[in-house]
Amino acid sequence: MARKNHWRAHKIPAPRMKKNILKLLKRTERSRGFWTEERFLRAIENANGNAPCWFKGVSKSTKEEDGKGIDFIVHTVFGNIFIQIKSSEIGAIIFKKRKNKNLRIIILVIKIDYDEEKIRDMSFSAIQDEIDFLKRPSES
Repeated sequence: MARKNHWRAHKIPAPRMKKNILKLLKRTERSRGFWTEERFLRAIENANGNAPCWFKGVSKSTKEEDGKGIDFIVHTVFGNIFIQIKSSEIGAIIFKKRKNKNLRIIILVIKIDYDEEKIRDMSFSAIQDEIDFLKRPSES
């Protein structure tokens, strides 16, 4: 009878095991997010003269800015543009629902199969669209 009880103990996960699995999944998500952000930064910094004339540089957000949902700040001749990096469409949708509506943040979804050139092209294109929006005369 002892063997049967021992078998059941391994068959049914204990609540503690479920918590450990959830922690592992969250850690994996954070790691994937970190590497996606690093890929963005590398793509932007490695523009090698292919950057638009308005581009001045990029910097990682401060802890306070990160708390507002900003991952990076792209410095342009027109001012700073805030960027949030996501590795999935679902993550972007969830972020849009939660973000501060008064703060303009570009959300870039960077999938795992995107190369540096694609990341750079889509990023600069989205930033250019934001600049064009900001340069429009306001409707009063």
